[in-house]
Amino acid sequence: MADEAAAGPARRNAKPARRKPVAKAALAPKTRATRTKKTLGDDFLAAVRADFRAHGAGVIAEVRADKPDQYLKIVLSVLPRDFDAAINHLDALSDEEIRSRIRSLETVLGPFLAEGADRGEDGISGAAGGA
Repeated sequence: MADEAAAGPARRNAKPARRKPVAKAALAPKTRATRTKKTLGDDFLAAVRADFRAHGAGVIAEVRADKPDQYLKIVLSVLPRDFDAAINHLDALSDEEIRSRIRSLETVLGPFLAEGADRGEDGISGAAGGA
């Protein structure tokens, strides 16, 4: 029994034998090279690029004139999907809200504006007066 007790801890501390790594190529079956797909894509894009350089602007002008719906499809296809088309946020404001914003901006910018600015009866300068 003494021999078994002494042999027990020795086995737990022993490191397992290292295995030789198996080459990945030996495990995987032979497949079609992925390079072919990339080369085809590269060749196609190169041909499209060359064709566009030769004829692109003229064809786009013709499509815009003859088929505006197709032209819009082209434009939409090259825009990013998360494109925000609402550029002018002032469209949602009334004329009085816009005038109020202009008045507050002129108050802040007043010291930087020319003293002899043409101001209307409501205190808004020039074209911002809405007249």
